[in-house]
Amino acid sequence: QGDGYYMAVPAFVGHKNDMGRLKLLLTDLKPKSSYCLIFSYRLAGEKVGKLRVFLANKKTTPVWEENKGKDEKWRTGKIEIFQGAETTNSVTFESERGKGKTGEIGVDNVILISGPCPED
Repeated sequence: QGDGYYMAVPAFVGHKNDMGRLKLLLTDLKPKSSYCLIFSYRLAGEKVGKLRVFLANKKTTPVWEENKGKDEKWRTGKIEIFQGAETTNSVTFESERGKGKTGEIGVDNVILISGPCPED
């Protein structure tokens, strides 16, 4: 087991609708190319909140959103990023606390690969 980190927003501290954000800078992405952002995520607990992903060039609308886990397991999220003439220079993971008092929202293993997202 290697050392590592993952981002977690626990449900039992803070207030409803508190936000947590993790911004990752994407450098050297080629224009007019496809990329795939792959990440592990976990939404554990009743009414734990929402996890959203934003791309820098589409700030207002999340490109991915999840608000409940079927169970407490880690799952894999995939987002296609197509670079037009303007390239995306960052991706932001945003968690919003819900009404729940237990559980957590977690993000881990964020990877960017070149080309379209692989099929499962």
